[in-house]
Amino acid sequence: MNTSLAKWLALVVLVVGLGVLVTSCATTGTAQWGGVVEKGSAKGGASLTALPIVETEAQNISAYIPTNLISITDGQLYLSPSLFQMGNLPAVDVGKSVSRVGGKAQLPAFRAVAGDLKLAYSQFEELELFSRFGTRLDDTTRKTLAHGRRIRECLRQAESDPFSVPEQITVLLALASGLFDDIPLDQMRQAERTVREAALLMPASVREHMLRGCAFPQDEQNTIRSFAEGALRPFRKGSQ
Repeated sequence: MNTSLAKWLALVVLVVGLGVLVTSCATTGTAQWGGVVEKGSAKGGASLTALPIVETEAQNISAYIPTNLISITDGQLYLSPSLFQMGNLPAVDVGKSVSRVGGKAQLPAFRAVAGDLKLAYSQFEELELFSRFGTRLDDTTRKTLAHGRRIRECLRQAESDPFSVPEQITVLLALASGLFDDIPLDQMRQAERTVREAALLMPASVREHMLRGCAFPQDEQNTIRSFAEGALRPFRKGSQ
């Protein structure tokens, strides 16, 4: 990052932070630096959130400023230069990114289908690093690597291509169920697109249930899984 851009970002963060501090004091009588989430009073009070942006030195998040920001905010998104150079966009490092709110802010459908993906992806990244040394791999390790590569492909998002909630949940459920694991990597982009299209063809009642803040029953997960399996069937035949 060049000097002028760094100064500009620092100014933006300072102005936003001061604005949050002053507004919080005025509306609630209290303030907190970092990810400010202040509940307003019953008489029309409001809340604001600060979004500090920090450039690390040599990707060191244990330095003084990053450590202090991490300690006073509600979580962090860590953008990795190495992931960016590999073309993994958005280049979010899953292992170093943290949300202290956790899954409580998610729809129940997301928690039901994506709970194990972060752990699976973190394990994949560790195994991938060791596999580069030419170590002989057993079948379980090879399957873990294959699964992780499919997760990484699905986490890549094209610019100006947002996913609807039903599309996200269907793709994540297909990933968690291992439905992409036998799809060739060079066909993953098209396979994912086909699953997204299938998600929009599901019954309206299923799609609407994904948006509700209620439990996500197994029978509806099975319905979504069957749609994804049907969408991926041609890719499996083509890979044989």
